[in-house]
Amino acid sequence: MPSENIANRLPSDALEAFLDGILAELRDPTDPVALNEIRSAFRKRVPFNLRSYAAAALILRAAGLSRASGRPMVKEPLVSPKAQQKGLKDREPSMRAARQSPKDARTKSEEKASETSRANEAERKSQPPRPRYIGEGVTLFFSMGKRQRLYPRILIDLVIDIAGLAPESIGEVRAFDNYSFADIDPQWSAAVISALDGYEFRGRKLSVGPAKKRDGQTVEGF
Repeated sequence: MPSENIANRLPSDALEAFLDGILAELRDPTDPVALNEIRSAFRKRVPFNLRSYAAAALILRAAGLSRASGRPMVKEPLVSPKAQQKGLKDREPSMRAARQSPKDARTKSEEKASETSRANEAERKSQPPRPRYIGEGVTLFFSMGKRQRLYPRILIDLVIDIAGLAPESIGEVRAFDNYSFADIDPQWSAAVISALDGYEFRGRKLSVGPAKKRDGQTVEGF
């Protein structure tokens, strides 16, 4: 059949309305089980490089502009003009959403993430500061860090819950990728080592001991 005849019998607005209807059905299918069964059969029988052509052929057949072998051509139009107008009106909100550019969607997502971050920051600032040891403490080395999910707040909880220290006996806590440091009130440093050295954290044994210092800087190891 000449392409000019097909173009005249299937105008672009009717095709767009039909495709909008398909997208609406995919977003909220009336029979998801049947849809998945047909999808599975389609993927099994139709080669990947022919699937877009197969979808186009199905649209032409639904419009009565093509026919299966040995079957008469269907003469009914795809959709009536009245149904087209009603369908387009009903789907206008979803069509506007579909036309939204990826940039717009990304901007909204970034704005939402920024709002959440600001809310978390405001909540953090509204909380009273943690009591901490401010004297010259003993720096202890812990053999796990951020990659093992031993974050400063978790390390502080371990020292408080397992070693039994009060928050004001714990000074600065610094977490790196694979190890951490914590400044402890000297009178409690031995208790922390005794309680947490060999403690099993997330399936691994934690090593704890006095940190070495070299050239005035705290370094990894005992």
